[in-house]
Amino acid sequence: MGLAWILTVLALGGAWAGTFVGHGSIRFSHHLAAAGGGLLFGISLFWLVPEIGETSGRVWAVLIAIGVAAVLGLADMGLSHGGHSARHGVVWPLLLATAIHSLLDGWSVRLLSLQPLTNIAVTAGLALHKIPEGAAVGWITRRSIGRPRRAFTMSASAELFTLAGAFAEPSLNASGAARFGVWWSAAVLSVIAGGFLFLGVHAILPAWKRRDVAAIFVATFLLVGALTFLRSPV
Repeated sequence: MGLAWILTVLALGGAWAGTFVGHGSIRFSHHLAAAGGGLLFGISLFWLVPEIGETSGRVWAVLIAIGVAAVLGLADMGLSHGGHSARHGVVWPLLLATAIHSLLDGWSVRLLSLQPLTNIAVTAGLALHKIPEGAAVGWITRRSIGRPRRAFTMSASAELFTLAGAFAEPSLNASGAARFGVWWSAAVLSVIAGGFLFLGVHAILPAWKRRDVAAIFVATFLLVGALTFLRSPV
C-alpha cells in the first residue's frame, strides 16, 4: 500500500497545482507524461506481454493487450469527451474516467510489487503519469465549475481511487486465482498490459509532433527494453 499512497499523494499534488496555480502548472507536463508513457509502454511490450504469452501464446497476448487498450481508449473518449470543455459545465464523465484509471493504477502497482525491477519501473512510470494527470484534471475541473475548493475536492476524490484499487487487489486476486488458476493471472496481466499501452499512447498523443517530447518517450521506452536483460520473469 505504501507505493499506492505515494502515487496518490503525487496525483493530489498535481491536482492542487492544476486547481490553484492554473495552466502554468502543466507547462512541463508533456515531458513528464512522455517519460512515464515510454516506461509504461515498454513494460507492457517487453515484460508483461511475454509473461501473458506463456499461458495464451505470444500472438494472442499481443492481440489481447491491444484489444484492451482499444477498449480503454474508446471508453476514455466516450467518458471524457463532455468534460474537456468549459462550455459543458459538467465534468463528471472526465472524473469517472480518471477514477477508472486510478483504480487500475492502484491495482497494478500492488500486483506488480513482488518483482523488484518491475516494481521500480512501474512505480516510476505511474508516478510520472500521475502528476500531469492530476494537474490536468484539476485545471479542467476548475475551469468548468469556477470554484477552486470544490474543483480540488472533486479531482482529489477521483484520484483517491488509486488507494481503492491497491486495497482491493490482494483479496480479489487471491479469490480469482483460486477459482480460475493461471488463466486469472493471464487475464489480469492482459488488462494491466493493455492499460499501460493505453497510458503510453495517451501520454504522447497531445504533443507527439514535438521532437523533445517524442525523444523522451523513445528514450524511456528503449530503457525498459535494455533492462529486460536484467530482470527475471514477473
